[in-house]
Amino acid sequence: MKTRRIAIRELLDRGIDDPKELAAKLKVTVPTIKRDLEAMKTMNEEDFTFQKRQTPQEILDKKDEILRMLDDEEYYTESGDINITKITQELKTSRATVMSVLNGE
Repeated sequence: MKTRRIAIRELLDRGIDDPKELAAKLKVTVPTIKRDLEAMKTMNEEDFTFQKRQTPQEILDKKDEILRMLDDEEYYTESGDINITKITQELKTSRATVMSVLNGE
């Protein structure tokens, strides 16, 4: 999906903006193109790029940061549950990354 939207943006930059023509070039349906065009209105520049692979040291640093956060009361809800959303937003990481640290991986 992300690759298709990047391709759509490139085609739009080349002056191709007819949904039927976009659909034909990308071999998808017109409704798919229309949904993508609508979604692209709310996307920012970062959404049109792919993340680089993290180095092993960056992964270890992120893991250490997550473990530090787990020792801080600020990252827990009033009921005592871990506020995973707050951690993922602060570190700009995925829920899967936080869960893997919680599971000791």
